[in-house]
Amino acid sequence: MSLITLEKAHLAFGHHRLLDCASLTLEPGERVGLIGRNGSGKSSLLKAIAGVAELDGGAVRRAPAARLAFVPQEPVLDASLCVFEAVAEGVGAVRRLLLDYHQVSHDLGAPGADTAVLLERMQTLQGELEANDGWNIKSRVDAVLSRLGLSPDQPIGALSGGWKKRVALARALVKRPDVLLLDEPTNHLDVGAIEWLEGLLQAHRGSVLFVTHDRRFLDRVATRIVELDRGQLASFPGNFTAYQQRKQELLAAEAVQCEKFDRLLAQEEAWIRQGVEARRTRNEGRVRRLEALRRERAARRERQGAVNFALETSARSGKLVAELRQASKSFDGQTVIQRFSTRIQRGDRVGLIGPNGAGK
Repeated sequence: MSLITLEKAHLAFGHHRLLDCASLTLEPGERVGLIGRNGSGKSSLLKAIAGVAELDGGAVRRAPAARLAFVPQEPVLDASLCVFEAVAEGVGAVRRLLLDYHQVSHDLGAPGADTAVLLERMQTLQGELEANDGWNIKSRVDAVLSRLGLSPDQPIGALSGGWKKRVALARALVKRPDVLLLDEPTNHLDVGAIEWLEGLLQAHRGSVLFVTHDRRFLDRVATRIVELDRGQLASFPGNFTAYQQRKQELLAAEAVQCEKFDRLLAQEEAWIRQGVEARRTRNEGRVRRLEALRRERAARRERQGAVNFALETSARSGKLVAELRQASKSFDGQTVIQRFSTRIQRGDRVGLIGPNGAGK
């Protein structure tokens, strides 16, 4: 049984059609990469499937009792929470018990703590957790935090974008979702975190539908590619490399077909311009065919071409673009660089890498 079924979906942004009678199914165990140009509607489609946005027409059907978890491109987290509190939001009703237990455990280690009162409170919480399968859920939260390298007591407000993305992923994973919906999951993640995420998704027992522009990530994770192009969804089995080969074949065939059509239309337009003789009664069928050809040509959605940039011409820079000499920089007490020297010369292409929170 399909976990997600999208039926004849319609969605528009102003006069721009993002989805035009588009259909899609997501089967158990699939890892589907959703690709398409910027602004084509990929994120809007994910939101509709997640139930946080509405379609203009059509339907999204979800399998009964299927658990969905959605991680948006820019997750919204409460800056007043600590990491444990934010991640525990993913476990539902048991969250309050886990938070209270976490707080009591923390308070027991504080100087001057009222040990007797805290131990009594802990005993009560232990009984409630036992009755609600809370220990298994707590172990799940702890395991996810450990795998993502997250410190449970770290304030959300002190985290970089990459670490916040990890917290959002952790919150989704503790749900053990049947369907995991990810919008640009590699954004803000460093190389090590991306490799970890690849392994996690490869081992994930549920289904995954994700949007990304990362070709390597698509190749390593996706079992199927779905392309959103001109309002339509097209499915390609395999990873991104397999998609590229098949797509080139389809585009070449489309170009040949369009050329034949345009040549026929041009011939018919030349014929109709011959005058009254061409529009006699015996040629009414041919005239109707021309009208149909015109309607078909008007409805055609042109293949999107390459982007062209118009850049202003500026004076050529000197050979030396920038130079750092013994530069040091700290941020909130953390050393970002110390006595660092380098030169950047005209023509250099410099890649700046480093773990999340390093100060890039």
